[in-house]
Amino acid sequence: MSQFFALGGQSIGVSVSASLIDDPDVKIKLKTQSLIYPALQSLDLDLPSYRENSNFLGLTKSFVVRLWSGYFTTDRSLEKAMFFNQHVPVESSNLFKFVNWSSLLPEKFKKGWQKYPGFLDVRAAPLLADDNKLRNLPLTYVITCQYDILRDDGIMYVTRLQNVGVRVTHNHTEDGFHGALIYCGFKIRYRIENQYMSWLSENL
Repeated sequence: MSQFFALGGQSIGVSVSASLIDDPDVKIKLKTQSLIYPALQSLDLDLPSYRENSNFLGLTKSFVVRLWSGYFTTDRSLEKAMFFNQHVPVESSNLFKFVNWSSLLPEKFKKGWQKYPGFLDVRAAPLLADDNKLRNLPLTYVITCQYDILRDDGIMYVTRLQNVGVRVTHNHTEDGFHGALIYCGFKIRYRIENQYMSWLSENL
């Protein structure tokens, strides 16, 4: 007998849902997934949000690069290559269609791996999943923040899910920043939290 669950996570802890759907031994069925300023890919680290917020206090590009590279290897040369967006082999360049910000981002946001096969694994990078996998995902809630290096990951994911018919609620916070939900006493924390809890109460 299948059981239905809700899945939620912040930042880099959001990559489980595609794995659950693909695994035939897992009997869990997801009713919803909630992604809070999610990290969804390490293929292109030169998106507009990376350029605009690379030194923003909440989450810097150098810190994100260190996290991603450390996830795959202890070889520090990867960290340098990722920082300059020179880590994707030519033969994998076809995957850039899944993170093509020129077609997946709304206009207002447009300004301006053989050695490490994990880069191509959708368990680490859900944004690289093909449309057939994405269309099987459950009702989805995505929080993105304007002043967040990961903003465009979330927005492109929303666009791709909508394109394949997944029901998505997207809460973009214009004055938000990465990690806003952990800052007690900030009005923005309670605003985002209240919107999120309201959605959960309506959809669980």
